[in-house]
Amino acid sequence: MRKLLVLLVLITVSVSCDGQKKNKATTEQVTNYYFIRHAEKVLSDPSNSNPDLTPEGEARAERWKDFFTDKDIDAVYSTDYLRTMRTAEPTAKANSLAIKKYDPRALNDEAFKLATTGLNVVVVGHSNTTPNFANAVYGEPDAFKEIDESEYFHLYHVQLGGEGKDLVKKKEALVID
Repeated sequence: MRKLLVLLVLITVSVSCDGQKKNKATTEQVTNYYFIRHAEKVLSDPSNSNPDLTPEGEARAERWKDFFTDKDIDAVYSTDYLRTMRTAEPTAKANSLAIKKYDPRALNDEAFKLATTGLNVVVVGHSNTTPNFANAVYGEPDAFKEIDESEYFHLYHVQLGGEGKDLVKKKEALVID
């Protein structure tokens, strides 16, 4: 009986401590957002509003996957267009993740913030939505410059989180080619 009581106490303490660790981690977690534009798209038919990727675009999507290999990606978001989904696909597959769709007209809403806090997140968008989304998450409207229609190689990284003296708010714009 005594052994059972000791075992019960140990289990209770273990569960209690585990819960405290999780709560502490939640309040101090850092979130990494990686914003990219879709890779090169087929431009041969100007009337096609949902073109696929070119062979160069497919190769770039694979390079993005390679870039994110050591980033411990937890979620991949994309607009509901063929070119963005195909750009996101290699990274999502490499991390055994389903691609989550987002509405480019509703950037950084409360549901997105709640779903991504404490995660490492890749967001694939467009030349006009990617910097806007990164700026909304960073909290400054001009933190990142617009992407020229001919450029497919920008990465906007926003890091947020922590608390107190460890509060993090960083941004960087990289060219990955």
